[in-house]
Amino acid sequence: MSGSTCPDDMVRIPKDLEGKRILIVDDAVDEAQILRKQIEDSGMDVVGIATNAHDALSMTRDLDPALVIMDIDLKEPDLDGIELAKMINDQEPRPILLLSGYTHGEYIERAKTSGVITYLVKPVMLKELIPSIVLTIDRFREMVTLKATLDDMRETLANRKVIEQAKGLLMEKKKLTEREAFAWLRRKSQEQNKPMAEIARTLVMMQDLL
Repeated sequence: MSGSTCPDDMVRIPKDLEGKRILIVDDAVDEAQILRKQIEDSGMDVVGIATNAHDALSMTRDLDPALVIMDIDLKEPDLDGIELAKMINDQEPRPILLLSGYTHGEYIERAKTSGVITYLVKPVMLKELIPSIVLTIDRFREMVTLKATLDDMRETLANRKVIEQAKGLLMEKKKLTEREAFAWLRRKSQEQNKPMAEIARTLVMMQDLL
């Protein structure tokens, strides 16, 4: 069943998640197919089922899913779903929902440090699954937005710092006032059509030539 139409006992997804691409990672094919139907009935699109770590990594890279739903138990030597989640996030961060039969705190902590956003203990009811999918995607969006904001703040602070350094050099080497040093940097920025921070950074690196 396509679109957002689903039986009354199913949870409807928000419109902005309709058609979202989901990758399932589970070596129990029958269980994965049941999960696939539940997800597709809710209005999202399952782009593939990976049954091993190699396929999970390649399909995540090639299919670029909006969410990865993964079982913690994989028939892989020395590798479980938590470690695979870390490998996927090392490749490129993305929202991961982990299905697990374990309730021990150590598993939950490992999952957190591996970048797993949501940890669901099996058996998972459908009324839990769909809201958890929505929550996982929303949390990831918030994390991406927060990271971008923090990165912008760090860049702004770094730019201010290097501009202050450059102003100090101009005041020392060229005997300019602080206002004159700032005007000098601004003029060079306009003449060369480059950000003032870039002009300042070049000046700091080449200070011996002043």
